[in-house]
This record gives sequence, structure tokens and C-alpha cells, in this order.
Amino acid sequence: MEDSWRREFIKGLIGAFSLPFFSIKEAFASKGSVLIKLPPLPLQETHIVGKEKGGRVLIVGGIHGNEPGAYKAADILRHVKVKRGELFIAPRMNFVSILANQRGYNGDMNRKFSNLSPKDPDYDKVVWLKNFIEEVKPDIVLTLHDGFGFHSLNPRFWGQCIVIDGEVYKGIELGKIARYVSKNVNKEISNRKWKIPVYNTRTFDKDTKHPEQRKSLTYYCLKNLNIPAICLETSKQMPNLETKVVFHLKMLKEFFDLYNVTIEPDFRYLISNVQKLLYPQNFYSATVCVNGRIIEISSSRKLKVPPRSTVQVIRFNGTDGTNGIFNGVNKNYREFSIRRKLSIDVKDDFKKKFNISIVVG
Repeated sequence: MEDSWRREFIKGLIGAFSLPFFSIKEAFASKGSVLIKLPPLPLQETHIVGKEKGGRVLIVGGIHGNEPGAYKAADILRHVKVKRGELFIAPRMNFVSILANQRGYNGDMNRKFSNLSPKDPDYDKVVWLKNFIEEVKPDIVLTLHDGFGFHSLNPRFWGQCIVIDGEVYKGIELGKIARYVSKNVNKEISNRKWKIPVYNTRTFDKDTKHPEQRKSLTYYCLKNLNIPAICLETSKQMPNLETKVVFHLKMLKEFFDLYNVTIEPDFRYLISNVQKLLYPQNFYSATVCVNGRIIEISSSRKLKVPPRSTVQVIRFNGTDGTNGIFNGVNKNYREFSIRRKLSIDVKDDFKKKFNISIVVG
């Protein structure tokens, strides 16, 4: 009896897997489901050119989604004018992880710049950034992060430091560049633990304690493109988001001076007005189309829709960080079919603004 039951069970499985493949929409349409669509998450990129010639700096933020000091500082710089030089900014490289407020919803993106399967959910983003850097060929790539602890108090901690992969690599004097910035920033820091030292991971050395860094963005830029790349870390243990952003801006100021890039308003203004820049008054809403009818939603709301409906979010309105993710299902999905209910969190980066609950009935 047991063997017979097992054979029947296996036959059933084989039969199930031999059925023709249907899309989510097709698989549920006959059962009276509701199709819900979200707009794709954008790969944000800003290029600002000054009237005067100068250096060319690329800033990358948001590789880790739970490091808001990094991507918020990058985002602020998207709205300045460049007087001298060129500025390239990719503020939210890992948008799904930012909305989920996780380091890496699909795994650590900063360990994906070596070999990566095309099946990886981050594959398109990583390839896009690699191609973008190769095309742009900036004078330096600065990748922003918020690390744990204070490196000045414990050399094992990554918070509050400038990270380089080596002292010198193929004539690129990473140590000299990083110490110039460290020295100038530290002149204005009285709190010892907030000081910003240089952390050399010696990634290229055989006996490095950080071989995992050979999969990072900075290592990729140096080894594959021969482009200087340095990581700027503030501390997750800073008292608030404003302080993290301020320290990122302080470090960036020194890099801009070194590479002959000037902006307007200048860094002094940005640093003095961080709170206003981080928390502007915004109206948040979602423009939703339900079976051809447009609805504007600006607060938590339940939508009851009949079976076989289509609910499409046309756009999210607010800041550049305003977008939505599904609750209770894979957050990479931008299209999903339901037979009962599903909700969408509308967020400004990591902060939830309101919720849209969709109920079939």
C-alpha cells in the first residue's frame, strides 16, 4: 500500500510539472483573479556638467539598502548646479533593498561585481553600473556607505572611515588621496570617536584579511577599469540621519576640492541646511487605474474590486525616493495576481507613508 501510494504521488507530481507554462496573468484569469501592476523601479542616474572644465566625479549610493546616510547624501547632490567639472550620481543602486530597508534583499550587492549569474535578481543593475562606469570613465568613483561602529575606536569596525583597497595600485595613489581627505575633514572634528581615519583592506595582497572585497565595486573599478575608486563610510551609530549625511558631505567636499569640482550652492550651505534638504514638504500620492478608472490615493485606503479586474499603479508621486512594494510576497515582483487580497506599501525610501489594500469581492 505504501509503495502504491508513493508511485501515485510521484506520477501526480510529474503530471503537474509537465503542464504547459502559463504567465501569472493567464494562470489565474480563469479563476477570477485580480492582476496588480506596479511601475518598474527606476535606475536613477544624474549627470550635471559645469560651464568650466574640471574633474569628473561619480558618486554611487544605495548599494546597501539599510544605509540611508549614504543614499540621502547622494540624492541631495542631484539637485545642485555644477560650476566647474562634471558630476555623475547614481543615488539608489539597490532601490528594492532601500524600500525593504535591508542591507541586501537579494543578497549583498557589493559582493556581486565579480562573477554573477544572469538569474540573479540584481544582475541587470550590476551590469548597468559596470557599463555606465566604463562608458563615463570618471576620474574617481566614490561609493557611499554607513558602516557599523567607529573605526577610530576599533579597527575591526567599518563605520566612520575612508576605505581603500591598497596604498598604491598601478600608479594610483589611493593612500595619498584618502589621507588628504581624512586630514582635512578631521581638522573640524573634535569628538575623537567621530574622527575619520583611512582603512586599508589590502585587497590585492595575498594575505589580505578581506578577500571578500575582491567582489566589491571599488576592486572592480581598480582591477578591470584602472579607475580610482574609494569607499566613504559614516557610522550607523551616529545619533541621527542628519549627522550621517553631514559627514558624507564633509568627505565629499574634500574630494571635490581635490578633483577641481565646484558646486552651487556650495557644501557649506548644504551642510548647514541638511535638515531642510532631507525633510522637504511633499505631497505623497499614488495614481491608480482600476479597470480604466483613474483614482488618486494619498492616504491608507482599501480598494474592493471585482474578480478579473486589473489594478495598475501608473506612478507614485512625492520625492525621487517615493515608490511602492508588495506586502507578503517577493518584493522584486512588480506584477502579481491575487484571488483574495494583497497590500502595497507606499514609501519614501525606508519610511512608510501609507498603504493600499486591494480586496477581491
